[in-house]
Amino acid sequence: MKKFVSLILALILALSCTAAFAEGITPVILEVEGGRIMGFHMGEVNVFKGIPYAQAERFEMPAPVTPWNDIRACLNYSEVCPQHQYSNNANDFCSVSNYFVEDREENTFLTVNVWTKNTNPDVLKPVLFWIHGGGYGSGSSGELETYDGYNLTEFGDVVFVSVNHRLNYLGYMDLSAYGEDYKYTGNLGHADLIAALEWVQRNISRFGGDPANVTIEGQSGGGSKVTQLMGMPAAQNLFAKAVVQSGGSAKVTRTTETAQASTAKLVSYLGLDKYSNEYIISALKTMPYDDLYEACVASGVSYGATVDGDFYPTGTYEISKDKPVIFSTVLGEFTTNAGWMTGKTYPKYLTDEQIATHYRSGITEEAAMARIKETYGDRAQEVVDAYLKAYPTHEFKDLLYTTNRNNTMATAMANYGNANVFQCVQAYNMPYMGGTTAQHTAGDIPYWFRTIQHTDAKFMIYGDEECGLKVSNEMSQALVNFCYTGNPSQDGLEWNAFTVENGETMIWDRVSEVRGYHDKAYMELIAEIRAAQAAAK
Repeated sequence: MKKFVSLILALILALSCTAAFAEGITPVILEVEGGRIMGFHMGEVNVFKGIPYAQAERFEMPAPVTPWNDIRACLNYSEVCPQHQYSNNANDFCSVSNYFVEDREENTFLTVNVWTKNTNPDVLKPVLFWIHGGGYGSGSSGELETYDGYNLTEFGDVVFVSVNHRLNYLGYMDLSAYGEDYKYTGNLGHADLIAALEWVQRNISRFGGDPANVTIEGQSGGGSKVTQLMGMPAAQNLFAKAVVQSGGSAKVTRTTETAQASTAKLVSYLGLDKYSNEYIISALKTMPYDDLYEACVASGVSYGATVDGDFYPTGTYEISKDKPVIFSTVLGEFTTNAGWMTGKTYPKYLTDEQIATHYRSGITEEAAMARIKETYGDRAQEVVDAYLKAYPTHEFKDLLYTTNRNNTMATAMANYGNANVFQCVQAYNMPYMGGTTAQHTAGDIPYWFRTIQHTDAKFMIYGDEECGLKVSNEMSQALVNFCYTGNPSQDGLEWNAFTVENGETMIWDRVSEVRGYHDKAYMELIAEIRAAQAAAK
């Protein structure tokens, strides 16, 4: 009898396992430009990674991909742009890093990743086009696990697209002085992004996306690229809305002349200035990437978006003045829960004294006030009082770790006549390490994308899950609503548009609310004190 019961139980278990397998991850095949691709269906979401949108030789404009015959596996992130960087920052507790492989051929990393719930071309869901951070020099669409688009797609039924493009000297070193064919090399990284957005226009309906409702979003360097795409004529018809996180500026000042002068340093350093333009280009094209990188660093070459009067005409985003936009920052933008301990470095080993006088979770009120007095002298208490009015749910010592941007971008866009500008700051303090000040740059991403519950990111709210998830739910709902309608308001949480008169700003915090110029008095006081200190020197 026991053997019979055991046999029945084993059979039931086998059947249940078979049913579970049948409902597990299954392949999904679609046809896009270039040929057929295979992604996978998991839960409610279809996932495609590493889809080529273009190809390009070094210093050349992006071109259409070479078609393939068989089904291309798009199951993993592609290689990434060479960047001379092989490990994560050991001190960056907010970066949940993925392993990535730099491409040495420089021709296989121009790819997009797509998450979508429905591949019916008639459903026309909003598209969110995500540009990773890392300045102009590093990063990738899969660098951080918190970049994953699965959760937001599952929650909000948007089509999430993330992108790789050329970076650093490959994407932004201006070679326009060496031939007409290279006149746009100072903006090749942006040319790649435009090529990817064009690919979205032609292909995204096959993933259920609406090419007429594309929102571009980027963080840090990606945020800067968003504001610059907003100022590029070739991008204007490729997106409808924009979200700028922790990046961007009201005006870019790097010009063709300054960019050319920078590149000339490299040419001189390599001893190529006595040769023809054709020889110079050939030499730079064929140098191994690591040699090129090291020579650029040694000769002091810079890179970044270039205002050339043509591809990027004015360095502003005025031509996008009719597009809804969100400008977002975080409370600890340029610092961490350790603050600036030694100059601008983050030491791997901390002394007991540093923990007691600098680390957010270890510093006493006495030590915090002592540091504030070191900076602001006999006006320290004025600064504390102004800070607590700006952020009434915070402790005064948080001002030591508050470096959010004094955002001029919303003001500039509003002055262009845009009535659909929205501004916000993420000010929620994490419970991590006994209490940590609000996220520094990139720390808000898992809240927007609902990846805060990810296995390797959940430590950020562990012990305060209810409040942390509340903040994430509010932020992600606002983002989804913005993608659908251009208005990020939600039931029970109205988000008023920014005006120059009132400075409306959403504060994401334990109690989220819109306030007008919440930190203006605090920022003006600090500026006044610093000006007086500088004058006294």
